[in-house]
Amino acid sequence: MAAIKALGLGTALVAITGCQSWQYRDIEQLPPTASIPQTSEPGKVDVWYYDAISGNYVQSLLDAAKYPDNPDEVTELTELRRATSRANNYGTLIRGFIEPPETGEYTFFVSGDDQTQFWLSDSQAPESLVQIASTMAVPLDTFNRYSSQTSPIQFLEAGKKYYFELRHKEGGWDDHFTVAWSGPGFSQQTIGSSALHTWAVEAPGAAPELTPEQAYHLGYHIGYFDAQQNLSFNKAYPPLDQDKDGLYDNWEIIFGLDPSNAADATSDTDNDLLSATDEFWARTSPIAEDTDSDGLPDGYEYAYGLDPTDPADATSDLDGDGYSALQEYQAGTDPTNLEDAPAPEEVYEAGFVGQYFTGTDFGTFVRAEENASINFNWGSGSPATDLPKDRFSIRWQGWFTPPHNDGMREYTFTTTTDDGVRLLLNGAPIINQWKNQSPTTYSATASLEAGTPVAVTMEYFEYGWGATAVLNISDTASGEVLAPASTVSRLALNSEFAESSLNDGVDDLYKLRYGLPLMQPVADSVFNSSGITVLEAYQSGLHPYTLEPVSEPQSPATSSPGETTSSTGSVTLSWTPPGTRVDGSSISLSEIDSYRINYGQDPNNLTEVISVPAGTTSTTITDLAPGLWYFTIQVIDTNGLSSEPSEPVQHTVE
Repeated sequence: MAAIKALGLGTALVAITGCQSWQYRDIEQLPPTASIPQTSEPGKVDVWYYDAISGNYVQSLLDAAKYPDNPDEVTELTELRRATSRANNYGTLIRGFIEPPETGEYTFFVSGDDQTQFWLSDSQAPESLVQIASTMAVPLDTFNRYSSQTSPIQFLEAGKKYYFELRHKEGGWDDHFTVAWSGPGFSQQTIGSSALHTWAVEAPGAAPELTPEQAYHLGYHIGYFDAQQNLSFNKAYPPLDQDKDGLYDNWEIIFGLDPSNAADATSDTDNDLLSATDEFWARTSPIAEDTDSDGLPDGYEYAYGLDPTDPADATSDLDGDGYSALQEYQAGTDPTNLEDAPAPEEVYEAGFVGQYFTGTDFGTFVRAEENASINFNWGSGSPATDLPKDRFSIRWQGWFTPPHNDGMREYTFTTTTDDGVRLLLNGAPIINQWKNQSPTTYSATASLEAGTPVAVTMEYFEYGWGATAVLNISDTASGEVLAPASTVSRLALNSEFAESSLNDGVDDLYKLRYGLPLMQPVADSVFNSSGITVLEAYQSGLHPYTLEPVSEPQSPATSSPGETTSSTGSVTLSWTPPGTRVDGSSISLSEIDSYRINYGQDPNNLTEVISVPAGTTSTTITDLAPGLWYFTIQVIDTNGLSSEPSEPVQHTVE
């Protein structure tokens, strides 16, 4: 089972088994939440337009499938008036709150083209809404053609907010609407910004309704926060919240938010997919993507049930697949899905791997060990008790990464050996002095590209008497000798996985462990008396010299992105949560309710449906009959709005 990894937010691919893919943008086509904003803002109202609806009467708007949750355009007005023509065959809905300046009797007047209705509630509750004025087509700002244009007297209280709706339907020709009022101390005038507030789930001035448990946690959270900031705790309840956005004023001030602006409750300054409100209740920082600095963004931890204030949970293994939440995040896999695990990776450490042999030309392999550097002087002794003091050979292998920043630079490789030496870069010899000799120094230079690892192989033999083997690498221009600890790396012998540098079917770890060169083709070579090649020994789990069974790491993957690997009877789908809506506004993870997957064997009739809860980014569908299957995905938010289905992806079940 193969899958394309997610590449990260904004550039991610949504993958299914078999490496077919959904584009990330497909599930971002979630409608904007114009229908139910989260917080109310003073001084304006939202205007929602619904296009391609014929007829002159408001009832045509109310009967439309897109009404009220899916407007075609959302804009703003700072007064209840639009004087210019917009289009033909559309409807308008404005919902908001009116706040009268004085307590007393008010009269409302409506003008419009075509039908225009004004509805008012006696409170902030939409349930108490009644129509108080209406008109058919009249000239702009004409309020006296029909008696219905003037409302009965409404007694309103200063400082109290009243829910209202303006419903307008345009058929053809001119179109406009105006709502005016008169009241204590002023004559008829258009209702302006000083009296308006946008419609929202939380009405302006409404105190949040909390359960006793929520109230307790809120009080504890605020007291703890004030203590952290060395502030005097204010025991007033509800807590200080000037703009009534549910955020404690002191908290907003400390984190650079505006306690007089309710709109910032939905902001996501640190781009961790948590709104300011989410961060407040989670006790995380709205200006730090990763509050506990454990490598996991706050929104990621929130989505998967981790604690964004506890760095220890980054090491937790939620699905028992042997990989931590941090490893799964870095790999783009689902930390709650056992079947979606990170691909194994090679593990590198500083230094070389040394392969030790008896004989002067790699006769009998004895063992492999990890050496921090090549800097040995054994005198007349032996490197170890399992090797003779004379007539032995060693092959050291590692990767040198040029430390300069850009372009090409020349490096000098210097060996000092007693006796023979060969030095190879990427398999090509640059020093070849394979002979008996007293301690002798040789040098060669190579021009190397910045940051590009080069395979370094040093082969050495000792014939008799003294034994010395040294390798230094230096910057040719400066003469600086470079420390192997920072420039040379080796594949760790305890790694669980390795690729093949030569792509010859034999992985590098097998070669290092059992005395084979990395950069020389040996797959068809034979190092035993039974005629078994290296490749045959590797595939059979045998030592290439002794043919004894060995335990090997996972073989390199044979499939690559774009290839199809079939599975029988099931398919695994994975995706990345969207970060924005179609209008470019952000969507936090807490706003996602679920994902809907439709599938079937006819791409035009996907009759099978499953729902996947929020916080999940993959699912496996089983019991699929053999044949070609098609899949689409939609996002459902907590307001019930859904994205358009993604483009179908397909997979063959055998």
